[in-house]
Amino acid sequence: MEYDYFINEFLPKIKNAPIINFMGGEPTLHPQFNDIFQNTYDKILPFSHLSVFTNGLMPEKVLDLLLKIASPSGAVSKQITFAILLNWQTRENISEKNHERCKEVAVRMLRVNGYSVTFSINLYSKDQELEKQCEEINAIYQKAGLPRDKQFKIRVSPAFPIIGGEANTYLPIRDFPKVGKQMLKIMERFPQLCFRFDCSLPPCFLDDISEDQLSLTDRIYYHGNKQVPPMEEWNRNEFYFGCADGSPMDIDSKGDCFNCFPFHNLTLGNVSDFKEVNSIAMAQMGAKFLTTVFEKTKAKEPCRSCPHYMVRCSSGCFAYNFVGDEAETESLH
Repeated sequence: MEYDYFINEFLPKIKNAPIINFMGGEPTLHPQFNDIFQNTYDKILPFSHLSVFTNGLMPEKVLDLLLKIASPSGAVSKQITFAILLNWQTRENISEKNHERCKEVAVRMLRVNGYSVTFSINLYSKDQELEKQCEEINAIYQKAGLPRDKQFKIRVSPAFPIIGGEANTYLPIRDFPKVGKQMLKIMERFPQLCFRFDCSLPPCFLDDISEDQLSLTDRIYYHGNKQVPPMEEWNRNEFYFGCADGSPMDIDSKGDCFNCFPFHNLTLGNVSDFKEVNSIAMAQMGAKFLTTVFEKTKAKEPCRSCPHYMVRCSSGCFAYNFVGDEAETESLH
């Protein structure tokens, strides 16, 4: 994104949004990231949420700025909730040097503010070293002195299909219960660890839960901060764990808005179309997105026969409905 466009056209439209996340690629590598971030921080309203999604491989000057904002004299004094979401990769996807840099960033942020870091893990295979990743993160919290009566959350997200571009590696829906079983065992091993699903929590992640693991669900969160209710209540109350929860729109460097990265080719509007990007604008774009995903495709197996489908889940991520032999990916264009 060009700096002048950001200052003169983009920021005035988004500065009143309740949640602003800097995403990428790797946003901290933008040559003017500090200026862009500082201007955003200065302009947003109290009680806003401000986050940076990063792999941790940021320049030192960027880390210095983020440490300053995470400090007691920074965002807290302005009543702004600030955090970085640190993508914790498997060892096969990162060099040892870069892994150590990512760890250094986490430790330094935690020292300044224990709530300033949320580790994030992409779930792309039932065979990835998920337990090893969680073990490394737990070790960082223990070394930082996490009190025994406190918990920490790891943000997890299945790697979803990306529609309208090159094929990507994504976690098949049929493997959701297998990965969920691994996650339950990990929580048994690390009693302070919680899992947080920001987008959807496909309920089939818990299909293989055993009776003695039912109490673990209170350490699983969906739509960011909602605690999963006891499973015995699922059939007695209306719960929705799926997509379309009213999350913020994604906006690219040209100001084009889309629902989420898997649907980055489905443009729903541009910041120039609105007086400001607020809840009204997001509702308008969200309605367009839902009309498209519900009318252009139908759920496929295993979702179509799943007892959760259209009861408490809308197929995990709508992107799965656009891939495979029955896909209609051209309908997005």
